[in-house]
Amino acid sequence: MSQTKTPCLSLHDLLLENADRRILVPPQLCLAPTQPDRVQLPETRYDCFGPIPLQSPKLGSPAVISSPNLVRPIFPSRSSSATDYFSNTDTARNSMDTFINSNATLYGNGSNDRLASKESLLSPLLSKPTLRSRLRSYVQATTQTLFNHVDPKTIFEMLDFRELVYPYNPWKYTVLALVGMAVAAIIVSQQYTHWIDKSMAITRQNLLPVLILVLGLEPLMSIVILFLAKIPDPPLMDQVSEKEGTVDWNETMRGLTKANVNSKMEVSEKSTEDIESQTEGLEKANEYRTALVIPCHNSDERAVKITLESASKHFRPQDIFVVDNGKSKYPPNNFRQFIRDQHPDIVYIWSPIGSKNAAQLVGAIAAKSYDYIMTVDDDVSIPANFSPPIHKINHLTKGVAYPLNAIDANGRCPLFMVGWQDCEYKMAGLSKLAESAVCGVLYPHGAGWFCERNTLIDLMSNYHSDFIADDVNSGIALQKMKKRIAFDPQVILKTEVPTTIFGPGLNWWQQRKNSWEMGRHGRLLAFAGRLFLSLNGQTTPHGIIAQKTLHAYAICTIVVDWLRIPVFITMGSNLFFWRQALLLTLISVIPLLLLKYISARKRKDLQPGFWASVTYPFYKQLYATVSIMGAVRSVTWYIGGPKKPKTIKEMLEEGDERLFWLDERFESNPGWLADEGEAMGLVPGAGTVRTGCVDGIRFRATGDGGGGGSHGGS
Repeated sequence: MSQTKTPCLSLHDLLLENADRRILVPPQLCLAPTQPDRVQLPETRYDCFGPIPLQSPKLGSPAVISSPNLVRPIFPSRSSSATDYFSNTDTARNSMDTFINSNATLYGNGSNDRLASKESLLSPLLSKPTLRSRLRSYVQATTQTLFNHVDPKTIFEMLDFRELVYPYNPWKYTVLALVGMAVAAIIVSQQYTHWIDKSMAITRQNLLPVLILVLGLEPLMSIVILFLAKIPDPPLMDQVSEKEGTVDWNETMRGLTKANVNSKMEVSEKSTEDIESQTEGLEKANEYRTALVIPCHNSDERAVKITLESASKHFRPQDIFVVDNGKSKYPPNNFRQFIRDQHPDIVYIWSPIGSKNAAQLVGAIAAKSYDYIMTVDDDVSIPANFSPPIHKINHLTKGVAYPLNAIDANGRCPLFMVGWQDCEYKMAGLSKLAESAVCGVLYPHGAGWFCERNTLIDLMSNYHSDFIADDVNSGIALQKMKKRIAFDPQVILKTEVPTTIFGPGLNWWQQRKNSWEMGRHGRLLAFAGRLFLSLNGQTTPHGIIAQKTLHAYAICTIVVDWLRIPVFITMGSNLFFWRQALLLTLISVIPLLLLKYISARKRKDLQPGFWASVTYPFYKQLYATVSIMGAVRSVTWYIGGPKKPKTIKEMLEEGDERLFWLDERFESNPGWLADEGEAMGLVPGAGTVRTGCVDGIRFRATGDGGGGGSHGGS
C-alpha cells in the first residue's frame, strides 16, 4: 500500500474541543488496528469523535501516528480554565483506555515488538502540567496576542506619506500649500514675538485648567449625562427568564406590545379586556410592515449567516433585502449563491455604487410594499426581544436608534480592545438616552437603526452627503428635514468590532483614523451650521437649548483634539505635566463605575465590565492619539484629497448610468443587474452554461468569467 502523509497533530486533538474531537497518541505508540489505515472509535459511546488518521508503511504492519515530537500539555483554548483542562484530560484518558483495549494491540517504539506499559506511554501526555509549563504557556499566549495586534502592513501604511501628494489634484496641493503657509507663519511669528514661549509659560502657570480642558471635558460631560438619563427597568423578557429560566418569545412580544399600549393609553382607566383588544389590534396592524435591509460589501459569510439567523426570528425571508455593493457593474464573486443557500426567498440585490448609504436607499426603494425599514450592518445580531418600534413613529419622529454591545467573532466581550469598545458603546447609548428625553437623538448608530421608509428614501436621495461618518450624516440630514430620532433602550444590537489595534485585516486604528475620526472632523462646518443657522425642528426652549449645547460640545471636542497637538509638543518634556495628566485621565473611570453600580444597577445588559472600566483610561490615551491623526488626515486627505464620490442627489441630476433602480426592470425584479451578470457569465462561479439575449445580443456563456473592476467599501 502506498504511504500517505498525515499532518502532525496537536494536543487539541487529544483534549475534547468543540465538535472536532480526536485523540492524540504519543509518537512512540504503535497501533495494530482492526483496519489497515483507519481506526474508528465506538460510535455508540463516542459519537462526537472522528476517525484517527494513521500512517501504515505496508499492509498488515503496525500503523503509527505521524507526529515526530511529543507535545506539551497546554490549555485546549484561551477560554478554557485549568479545571476544564484536567476534566477533559481525565475524560481523554478514559476514552484512550477504552479505545486501546477494544480496538488495537499495543506495541513498543517503532520496530521494537516488545509490549509496552499503557501507563508509561500515556503518562507524559496526560500528566497534569507543572507550574513551569503553565507559566511558559501563559508567556507564549501573551506574546502571541501582542504580535496579533501588530501587522507590518499597517505599520508601513502609518509611515507611508504618499497619500498626501498622490494622486495629483489641484485642490489637494492648494490645501497643502495653505497648511504649509500656516506652519511657516507660526515659525516666523515665533521668531519675532516669541508667542509660543509666552504660551508655554501661561500653560505651566495654569496647568490644571488646561489638563481639565484637554483630558477631562468628556468625563465631566458624561457625569452630567448620567444625571439626565433615566434608564428604564429591564425588559419583560429578562424578568421572565429570571423567574422561569426560559422565555416564550410570543408571550414576551405580546407583553412588550401591551407595555407600549399602556404608555400611550392611560391604562389605569381601562379594563384588562380593553388592553387585550388594543394589543391584538396593534399586533395585527404592525404585522409585515417592516422590511430588513442589510448592506454588504466583501462580507464575511460567517458574520452574515449569524445576522440572518438572528433576523429570522422577526422577519420572513421575503422581508429581508441583502444589498451587495461595489464599483463594478456586476458582482465580482458568487456571494449571491451563499444568500440563496441560507434561504431562496431572501431578496438579493447588486448595486454598482460602492456606498453603504446608496445600498440602504436601494433596499428601501425595493421594499415598496413596506412602510418601515430596519437597516443593520452585515455583522450585527438582532436580539430576540426586538419588535418594530412603530409606536414611536409620528408626524415629527421618523427614526429610532438603538444601543450597541461590542462583541468579537465568537460572540464574546473579552477584556481590552473589545471590552473597551463595549464601554465606549455603553456611554454612547447613555448619551442618546439623555438626548431622546430632551431634544431627540442627534445621530443614530450606523450599525443599525429603524426609519420610516419614505423618510429614509427622501433622506438618502436629497440630504445625505457621503458614506464617511454615515451615522452623523444621517442625523444631520434628519435635522435639516426638521425631523427627530427616538431611542429604544430595551433592544440592544450586538455588533462585531475590531479586536486588534494594528493587527491584520480591519483593525481598530484603521477604522478610527481613516473613517470615524476623519469623518467627525470633516463635519466641523456641518456642526457649526446646525448650531448657528437653524433650530433643527426644535420648538420648545429646553429642546433648543439642549440641542445647541450638544452641537457646541461636538465642536469643542474637535477643537480640543487640535489643542492637544501644541500642548503635547510644548509640555512633552515636563514630567510634572505627565504625572498630572495620568492622574486626571483616571477620571474617565468614574462615569463607567457610576453607570455600572448606580444608574444601570437593575440593567445588567447596559452595564460595562468592571475590569474594562478600570483599565479604560489606557484606551482613552490611545483614542487621544488616533483622534489627532484623524484630525490631521481630515485636512490633508479628506478635505484636500481625491475627488469625493457623487451624492445620490448629484447622480440623479446628472442621470448617472449607475442608478439601476430607474430601469423599468427594477420594478418587477430588484436583482435584475445580478441576473444579467450571471446570464452573461460575468459573475465568477455563478453556475452552468447559459444562453440568452441581453440588449439584442445573443450569447452562450458559462458562469466562470472574470468579475472585473475594483470595488469600493460600504
